[in-house]
Amino acid sequence: MALPHHPFGTELNQTTVTEMLAQHTSWEDKYRQLILWGKRLPTFTDAQKQTANQVNGCESAVWFLHQVEGDTHYFAADSNARIVKGLLAIVLACVHGQHGNAIHTLDIDRVFQQAGLAHHLSESRTNGLHAIIEYIHQITR
Repeated sequence: MALPHHPFGTELNQTTVTEMLAQHTSWEDKYRQLILWGKRLPTFTDAQKQTANQVNGCESAVWFLHQVEGDTHYFAADSNARIVKGLLAIVLACVHGQHGNAIHTLDIDRVFQQAGLAHHLSESRTNGLHAIIEYIHQITR
């Protein structure tokens, strides 16, 4: 199954995510930015929202698609929750188009700390984020 078009190209990556969110001083501004990024993610078709593509351990429904070319991994993700789609945009910015080693050494907690988001996420959202990263690690082994 072909991946939907990646909406950010190289415009959004781990560095630009943390820089852009660090510019926003209030949670409301950060939240708005997350929602804007999430709106740019393509919505999966029903065929793409199959159980095999669903991430377990998330409060909201989350689906991932993955392709690999050589050692470069490409992803698409969708969720039924707007804020989660924004969080997925950050995850995709960190892992899409990366080699396996870079993906497996990614410290997502550090990314969210640097972006000023970590203390705004509930425990269940943080657990879901870790479930997403673990899922990515499993499919990229």
